[in-house]
Amino acid sequence: MKTRQTSIDCYNKIKEEGLLSKMRLKVYEAILRKAPCTSGEAFAVMTTKENQISQSRARFTELRELGVIYEVQNRKCSITGMNVIEWDLTDNLPKEAKLRKTKKDRVNDALESLRELYKNKNCKEKWIKAADLIKLI
Repeated sequence: MKTRQTSIDCYNKIKEEGLLSKMRLKVYEAILRKAPCTSGEAFAVMTTKENQISQSRARFTELRELGVIYEVQNRKCSITGMNVIEWDLTDNLPKEAKLRKTKKDRVNDALESLRELYKNKNCKEKWIKAADLIKLI
């Protein structure tokens, strides 16, 4: 099936603004390339190690909760042969993104905090703030 232009546009915005974590984005990209698909079919196009694949199964549920993918139907997976959920992309940005700053904004906040520290080297509170901002990235 050909991917809809609206889904491609949504993907480009998500990637550009850093609206998904690294692993969520990998799973999202795999679904984009293969949609509609099962998780097994998506993993077949991902270039990850075995242990990362099993850990990323939860990303499908997370992506659904964020509103960027949805369950289409149950069908037999061409990879596993099991009756499983088929997933497809919505044309929505992640719901969470409206509540959080983008990764780019978090990086800029951390850099600005480091600039302030450079000017004010003896302020312990600002060091703690900078460390917290870096942890959020």
